[in-house]
Amino acid sequence: MGTEGPGGADWDDVYVGDGADAEPFDPQLLAEALALPPGRVLDLGCGAGGNLIGLAQRGWTATGVDSSPKAVRSARIAADNAQVAARFLHGDMLTWRAEGLYDLVVISYSLPPRGSARDALLGIAGRYLAPGGTLIVGEWDGDAAVGGDPDHYATLAELTAALSDLEVVRAESVDADPRIVGREDASAGAWRAVKVVARRLQGRGMPRGARLAHQAASSAPTMLAIRSCMLLA
Repeated sequence: MGTEGPGGADWDDVYVGDGADAEPFDPQLLAEALALPPGRVLDLGCGAGGNLIGLAQRGWTATGVDSSPKAVRSARIAADNAQVAARFLHGDMLTWRAEGLYDLVVISYSLPPRGSARDALLGIAGRYLAPGGTLIVGEWDGDAAVGGDPDHYATLAELTAALSDLEVVRAESVDADPRIVGREDASAGAWRAVKVVARRLQGRGMPRGARLAHQAASSAPTMLAIRSCMLLA
């Protein structure tokens, strides 16, 4: 993935890069995240950082990745202005490698066009989840699209099928937040979004190395207790 945006435009043409173009926090998309205890969150395609900054303000340890240098620069400035600790990195979401696993992964209107790259990104996002972790995906609704390239939209059926390795706990089509869309007609339902929330079952679908590391960390207190009992016997 490069910096290609909607309709083949370059995402760097969308952002100014001065911190003023950070998107507002989207409470509709992230409603489930607001109910979770803060942990580690990864935003794939974080843009200018509005959602991630909002989560950092709520106690999350936040990391965002975006292919647009201007978006990353703007997100860093916005985070500094908000006085929150959030890490924003420039990188290709398909080749960038995370450090460890995350309690929450977010993909907010940043999926690649339909095809192998989209499927690959959804698979990668699921593998970055810690056991019991939550994935939230939001994208424009392909069943209610208003113009544009249909390959840049998504349907609930497509997303739930692509996330079959996870437990889908919510899948819905909603009116897009007018603040996010930037269009007055969004509130009238002219723009809709699909939202899928899925969870990683304990150990299921995790990379073997990550699974073994998690199991080792989980069993360490038990092994310590066993050794202590043996020494006392």
